[in-house]
Amino acid sequence: MAVSDFKSISPTISPSLSIAIADHYLSLPSDQMLLTHLFFGTNTTQQDCLSIQTNLEVLDEKHFSQFWITDQKVEQKQYKNIQYARSTDLVFGQILLPLTKQIDFENLTAQAYQEIFECLHITSCDHLLRTWNYFPEITSHISKQNAATRYELFCRGRLRALKDCQIETNYYPAATVIGNQTNFLQIYFFASSTPGIAVENPRQTSAYQYPVDNEQSQPLFSRGLLKIWGNRTHFYVSGTASIVGHETQHIDDVCAQLNESINNVETLVAHANDQYQTQLNAQDDLLYMKVYIRNKNDVAHIKQVLAARLSGNTPRVLLQGDMCRENLLVEIEAFYQS
Repeated sequence: MAVSDFKSISPTISPSLSIAIADHYLSLPSDQMLLTHLFFGTNTTQQDCLSIQTNLEVLDEKHFSQFWITDQKVEQKQYKNIQYARSTDLVFGQILLPLTKQIDFENLTAQAYQEIFECLHITSCDHLLRTWNYFPEITSHISKQNAATRYELFCRGRLRALKDCQIETNYYPAATVIGNQTNFLQIYFFASSTPGIAVENPRQTSAYQYPVDNEQSQPLFSRGLLKIWGNRTHFYVSGTASIVGHETQHIDDVCAQLNESINNVETLVAHANDQYQTQLNAQDDLLYMKVYIRNKNDVAHIKQVLAARLSGNTPRVLLQGDMCRENLLVEIEAFYQS
């Protein structure tokens, strides 16, 4: 897509969508509806809406809930293994599939994404904007006969689903893939009836162009995705780590890795502004940040870096999770709203 004014290539009529951050319950005026509620740890489930818990241990006393708010009527539905909330132009859903030792993980991932694509098709919200993917033993080799890690099997299964569903797209959604400590493959996702705009980071090789031995293992996600909702601009930043080009930087140094990750996010925001004439402020418009940490002992160091690099008012949640590379100690994702 040629460089142009972002607003000029966004739909002129778009539903309102905003994200609010709160500790617990959020009350809304009568003309607004909750599309979904995302929470971490033991926060209370929000009643009368799709309420999704990220099954990762919270490593900080501070945590928050996200409330996705729209001006369209919302209804809850189920399709096969997917629970979802939908309005005329929006879908937010979750699929949770159990894992056993006998499960073929590539097939399980392909099944999950095939159900997701089918769900989006029947709702006419065919444009997948953002996904979150969590499963255990992310860097483990499944067997002596199969040298692939579970993450590589995940990438292959997702690609298979794209091909089997004959999905043709010129961009990929923003995404996070993190290892958890459960016995489930958990995927939740957000889609729309209109597309967003994928943004890549000039400091990093695009994930779908990584030099891998098997092209089926290439990660199919964009570094970030821009979308306008009414008078708001959203920028969904994918899980971002200490990678420059396609190589891990600062091995064994968690503070340097976190600083490099934040550098990558800030570069991505600046690049989006340059390419599409958005006016996102890397600090003021940062609504929240999730920080995934491999080792609990690194929490104090992580907090020191965050205190130095982020505004004290920016909500952040620290979660224990494993990265897709064993030499990565921390990964972040960010959400911008202006």
